[in-house]
Amino acid sequence: MPLFRVVMFTAIVAAAAWTPVRIHAEPRAQALSPLLPLSDQDERSTQETGCTSTFTFSRHDYLQLVGTELLLRDRYGLHSCRFTTVATEDLETGRGNVSCSGYRLRIRSSGRATSNLASDSSSRRAVLTIDRGGVATSMRGIWGVAC
Repeated sequence: MPLFRVVMFTAIVAAAAWTPVRIHAEPRAQALSPLLPLSDQDERSTQETGCTSTFTFSRHDYLQLVGTELLLRDRYGLHSCRFTTVATEDLETGRGNVSCSGYRLRIRSSGRATSNLASDSSSRRAVLTIDRGGVATSMRGIWGVAC
């Protein structure tokens, strides 16, 4: 019986050693997404006012929508795009795509919204789909709105 336990322990350790590391590691958005996290300076750079919506993944904001201005960052720098009110509503509600700096973006929210009346904010789980040149990737995160 002790030999069986030693053999099983060795087999489990060997299997774990050959298992790809990405199964054990926390997902990294940089490897999955062409977008990079926004810095605090990026988020303060907008000239718009109004409600602020952000897409957050792994404690970092990847999109910020203030009024009708969307901010995103990729390896080429910070990009700012202005939309019509209808396009902004389409993005926020998941009814349609918007295009910004060569990216086609769509946010699909799911589940119940969590609201905070004191800060006039709400958030819900969401999937951000990023399409650039026909190559689409998705990120699961949180879509939050603060007014």
